[in-house]
Amino acid sequence: MADDNEVLMRVDNLSLHAGGRELQHSLSFDVRAGEVLAIVGASGCGKSTLLRHMIGLQAPRTGTVTWVAGGKARDVHGDDPPRREIGVAFQAGALWSSMTVGENLMLPLELYTALDEAQREAQARAKLALAGLPDAATFDAEPAALSGGMRKRAAIARALMLDPPLLCLDEPSAGLDPLTSARLDDLIQHLKHELGTAIVLVTHELESLFAVADRVLFLDVQARTATALGPPADLRDQGPEPVREFLTRGRYRPHPTAPRAPQEEAA
Repeated sequence: MADDNEVLMRVDNLSLHAGGRELQHSLSFDVRAGEVLAIVGASGCGKSTLLRHMIGLQAPRTGTVTWVAGGKARDVHGDDPPRREIGVAFQAGALWSSMTVGENLMLPLELYTALDEAQREAQARAKLALAGLPDAATFDAEPAALSGGMRKRAAIARALMLDPPLLCLDEPSAGLDPLTSARLDDLIQHLKHELGTAIVLVTHELESLFAVADRVLFLDVQARTATALGPPADLRDQGPEPVREFLTRGRYRPHPTAPRAPQEEAA
């Protein structure tokens, strides 16, 4: 398990652009071993775009994203990107529909390891169980046969196949019922506390944020830069006014699929 003070990734003076316009500028922060860093902000502020830059899918116009763990600095967008060190689970899961769940999970091992088929299958089944999918039938199921929550868990299991020190999750609770969302929060906590996995979490779900995040990076859609970085409770109570308003109102906003409580309906 990595030292919790170790810096895994450093983002320096990064700018984000989409559709010919600037979304964010001058973004500078780090990702530390063993922490959950949540990226939040209003819709359109560039949260998912930032995540794509951090995992190397989108190159910045200005600024850098550097993998610094292990004593060797590597540009995420350079010739030696840290592909094995960063696991990614996208919002919709992004499982290959032409493969079974098990085949999806075993693919990273086929590409990056010398394990034989039996070893790959054993590890894939173990990761499915870790992600809360212990049913043996899930391994041979088609992704389309899974529920939304199961697809999210299978995608997280695939992202963990190479045991990366950093896991990036894009809206893992989006579209899920409150119980399934809470179970995903429990999984995130387990990965952090039991495996020491660092997690970068893009989310709109403020209940999840307060449940799992160690630090919050707030992207201001008007200032087009990060205006706060710190523990969520500290930012809610003492952060800049737009951040306090966002976290205070959002914390008690019900999940879109959840029934509203009587007092909320009357408010």
